[in-house]
Amino acid sequence: MSAVPGQLLRVAELVDAIEQEMRRIELWAADPPPVAAMASRVPFCYDTLEFWQWLQWILVPRMRLVLAGSDPLPAASGIAPLAEVEFRRLSQDTQRLLALIRELDQAITRG
Repeated sequence: MSAVPGQLLRVAELVDAIEQEMRRIELWAADPPPVAAMASRVPFCYDTLEFWQWLQWILVPRMRLVLAGSDPLPAASGIAPLAEVEFRRLSQDTQRLLALIRELDQAITRG
């Protein structure tokens, strides 16, 4: 599926906002996890990373590759339901981050 006009700009804004919010609520690590942890074949690297780590080290960089034209935009996104579950375990206020992830899902899925 090719991106509709304005879709890539909106996705770029949301990816940047997700990073900013993660930094604001201190869910942004300075050091990456081991390479092997990021090479998991399980969806979301669920067996090797915390969900917020997956956002930082997998989702954000991949979306930036898409935005740079290296890969096509996915046809759909549905990460918000997992974010809802995973964020319940965190002490940070993740409401804004969850809202941004929902918006990203919508921007990708609906264009």
